[in-house]
Amino acid sequence: MNATDAGTPALLPATSPAPSLELGSTAARNGTAAGRLLGEIDLAATPAAVRLARTYVRELVGQCFGASRAELADLELLTSEAMTESVLRSRPRRDGTVTVAVLHLDRFVRVEITDGGVPPGPPRPPDDQLPGGGRGRVLMQALAADQGAHRNRNGTTTSWFGVPVGERWRRP
Repeated sequence: MNATDAGTPALLPATSPAPSLELGSTAARNGTAAGRLLGEIDLAATPAAVRLARTYVRELVGQCFGASRAELADLELLTSEAMTESVLRSRPRRDGTVTVAVLHLDRFVRVEITDGGVPPGPPRPPDDQLPGGGRGRVLMQALAADQGAHRNRNGTTTSWFGVPVGERWRRP
């Protein structure tokens, strides 16, 4: 598959060194929180990548923590909202991709989406003025334990959210 095929999701090889499971190694590369990297994937920045990211995060966290699909509903919904925001309102990175990283931080699972940042131009209107949308931030505020975004040294932007590890989930 090719990242330039419109609407076609593609798994692309990482252009940087392979991620390590050492505490903070990949996170340190991106300037993100130190935690145990559970997994990282580069996806072509297309609307179809939203479904792939949602499935990737759900399956990865489900396998690592032994959580059922029902227990992961909020995590899956928030991943979908964060990826949709990235794909529709931000630029891809230079290679046409968006990176999804999943970390385990103490009692939380943190999902990070790294893209090329907001395109230049006039500031984006508030969510309540966007046609047919704007519910993503409301959902983030209601369901995420914490959320945020920051600009990385290389010009990319990482947005993230965290959800608590479920009481019945096993710890990896």
